[in-house]
Amino acid sequence: MGAVLKLPPLSQPRIEQSPKHLRLRRRSRFLASIFNGLFWFCAAFDALAFVMVLVYRGRHVAFGPEGGMIGYPELANLQPGYLYFSDITLPYRLGLEFALITQFVPATLILMHLRDLFRLYAQGIVFAEENALAFKRMGQWLIAYALTPFISVEILTLLDLAIDKAWFHNTELYALGLGSLLFVIAEVMKAGREIEQERDEFV
Repeated sequence: MGAVLKLPPLSQPRIEQSPKHLRLRRRSRFLASIFNGLFWFCAAFDALAFVMVLVYRGRHVAFGPEGGMIGYPELANLQPGYLYFSDITLPYRLGLEFALITQFVPATLILMHLRDLFRLYAQGIVFAEENALAFKRMGQWLIAYALTPFISVEILTLLDLAIDKAWFHNTELYALGLGSLLFVIAEVMKAGREIEQERDEFV
């Protein structure tokens, strides 16, 4: 009669230390550094944009029903329905802050999870639970990036605070499709890892 021995799970799967895989790890460290820089740049840009929405008083920016306009020197002869940013009152500025948060923050967090994913690759960790989680988080934030513009515009319209109603672009469709795909990939990776662990626990 055979005996079944349950063993502790193996350590996280790592890239082998061959020259090819060492090069892959070096490239992953390089990409992690790039995405880290992009993440902090976008985070700083987001913070600056949030502050400028409240304090900016110039006439280089205007908003209307079809989107925003930026010009240098100052914009002149605005189309009907457009307002200079300096003429926008505080309630509308707060509404614009809400719109910026719902649209900028998901894109910035996607860069953060890309950085984390390539940091895992740089450490030699592949097909682990952490990798699947990074893919899942990117998928979730891509879906949020696609849907939050519509939600924020609808909320601001109900509150009569909508300024820029031109929220729909092809990028929203691409983000929704890619986000859904990454979410599925993450679930497949997680299921595959669980099957592998169950197999390795028994001899």
